[in-house]
Order: sequence, then structure tokens, then C-alpha cells
Amino acid sequence: MYPLMLSFNSFHQVFKDERLSELNVIPGFEAHEAVLTEMYMNQILKKNELIKFENSLAEHQKAIRGDGLTIVERAVIEHNVLAVGKLYQNIYFSELGQVLGVHAHKAEKVVAGMIVDGQLKGSIDQVDGLLTFDGEECALLSWDEAITGTCTQLNRVADLVRGD
Repeated sequence: MYPLMLSFNSFHQVFKDERLSELNVIPGFEAHEAVLTEMYMNQILKKNELIKFENSLAEHQKAIRGDGLTIVERAVIEHNVLAVGKLYQNIYFSELGQVLGVHAHKAEKVVAGMIVDGQLKGSIDQVDGLLTFDGEECALLSWDEAITGTCTQLNRVADLVRGD
């Protein structure tokens, strides 16, 4: 868990640096601010953003690993899995693969590695092809509960105003 905190702290420092917005005017670095910001905000990175970002890298930074992915592709897929975990409690690998832009089998292999490495808390149901995220409550559920609570309070106020 320490490397993840270190990574988050590094992102935080970069995100808060006022020079980050200046990257947009440097030829070849136009995509960097958007990519770093979306990663810091735990948003899902899209394939076209990754392509723009990778185009600015040196050849040795585009080396393909044994799993057929570049280091950046692998990092973005892992980031996107974590971002999906903030939105969903569970997801089928077929759907996760579509979000990640990879085949469902590749998504399952990446997720399995993340779980084994302790980067992700979750479980895999291979029979149903389902990933279930453990730990934090998903953001959509929290949002739904907040809206429900607000509506309930609003109904109570409306009832009091009407004199019910």
C-alpha cells in the first residue's frame, strides 16, 4: 500500500504545481496536463488520450512488455480498473474489457495480477466472468444515498410547510 500512497502524493504535488498548465503550449506535451489531471482525479482515461500521450514518449519508453502491453498502457489499464472500482460494486469482464479497450480475458489477467499484488481489493467469479470490488463503497451508491437523503429531507420540509 505504501507505493500507492507515494504515487498519490507524487500526483498531488504535480497536480498542484502551477507549471502543469504550461505543458499545453509545449509542442508534443499537449496531452500531458489532461492525462495527469484525469489520473489524479481518478477518472477513466480514454484510448485517444493515451495515444496522444504515448506519441510524446521516447522509443525506449514505449517498450512492449511480456504481456503485450507497454508500461504506459499497463499503468493506464490498472488506473482505469481502480477508477471503475470507484463507480461500480461489480462489473462483468466483458464490460470491463470494453471500458479498458482490451479483450475480457486480458482485463481478467490484469485484475488478477492487481489482486495478487495487493493493488486492488476484490474477487473474481470466473464462472460468471464477474469482478466484485471490495472495500470502499462505490461513488454512485454514495451519490444515490445522498440524493435520497436530500429528497427525504425536502419532503419533510414540504410536509411541515403544508401543515401535514
